[in-house]
Amino acid sequence: MTVKKIAELTDQFDALTIKNQMKILAGKAVNSRYLFYKEITEEFEKTLLQALLEKYDHNVLKMSTSVKLHRNTIAQKLKKFKIKEKKVKTK
Repeated sequence: MTVKKIAELTDQFDALTIKNQMKILAGKAVNSRYLFYKEITEEFEKTLLQALLEKYDHNVLKMSTSVKLHRNTIAQKLKKFKIKEKKVKTK
């Protein structure tokens, strides 16, 4: 596959709603021989948490407010997935 074709497919994927993107990913996961439900959901949750941490510059309080999930719940999930929290510097 050419770089141009990959870029084209990426643009098409990005243009889809998150719901349709998830349908595509779920379809791929269903056809995987070696992934199980728990692994798939945990990998998604871990990836989502990492992306949210980056978006909010590792500020768990801002992140929790935005995604409507208690900061203690987020802290538990970070611990579960062994994701390191960076300390936010206060002025």
